[in-house]
Amino acid sequence: MTAAAAAASAVVASAPGRLPLSGTAPGPRVSVALDRRALCRVERAAGGVTLESKDSLTRTTAADVSELLARASGSVAAQALAIAGATTGLRVVTEWKLPAGSGVDGDSALALAATGAVARCLGHELSAEELLRLSREAARRAGRADEGGHHAALRGGVVLARGAGETLAAESLQVDPGRVEESLLLVDAGEAAAERDGVPAPGAGGRTEEVAAALVAGRTEDLVGLLADEARELPGSPGAERLVGIAREAGAAAWRLPRGRLVAVWAPPGARGPGRAEAVREALKAAGVRPIAIRVDLRGLEVD
Repeated sequence: MTAAAAAASAVVASAPGRLPLSGTAPGPRVSVALDRRALCRVERAAGGVTLESKDSLTRTTAADVSELLARASGSVAAQALAIAGATTGLRVVTEWKLPAGSGVDGDSALALAATGAVARCLGHELSAEELLRLSREAARRAGRADEGGHHAALRGGVVLARGAGETLAAESLQVDPGRVEESLLLVDAGEAAAERDGVPAPGAGGRTEEVAAALVAGRTEDLVGLLADEARELPGSPGAERLVGIAREAGAAAWRLPRGRLVAVWAPPGARGPGRAEAVREALKAAGVRPIAIRVDLRGLEVD
């Protein structure tokens, strides 16, 4: 961490959330950066330190960062303040564009955005490697798992990660975002998921490398079989299991996101028209739910 020419009076940073498409740590896993971004605004204040969340509508004030950590140790933004060397005289406001419990990883995005915003506000110039290291440490101290979401939040696009902890490495896949956007849907099951650690996502059985290769080659139809092969239903959410079954009967791969209320559906259009995608949408519509179209976020972390 090196000092920049001057600190900023106010900084806004944002980073995309991560949808786990295939695999689990420490094996290979593919993540898609979504256009649902976590935002963090850091500004100079007259004294003390304030942490506000627009999502939970909470506000925590303290004399300094040490006191703030005692009250909000599970906050990635609070941990980012400490790791970046902040002491007092700051106001931090966070916002995440999806509801808590969605299953989309916003913790990694928020940790990265908060780390970038705090560092810039304090006048520190951080390399991409330093941002990754510090944001991962902030998430770890807050008790958040790291499945490679920080790389997806930093880079945007579609990312293949391998390893865990200090051995974690990632690469951006050269994927046509339009092919992903026309094939991938989210459906809200409308109920909270059971908290279960280590629940596998699609690809956990060892086909994630094939998933990555199919994405790069644009073989979206092949992914239906690959993802369906490895997808495992998560118990404790009847509504989600019902939607998964409806989507599968219509010819899609479907699974509930780990520890989330959202169901992911892979339903690419046919070679000669909408085909499978339209059939899946109609089946879900008949079930009384409206799929949420997604866009792949190509911007990654932005600090202004």
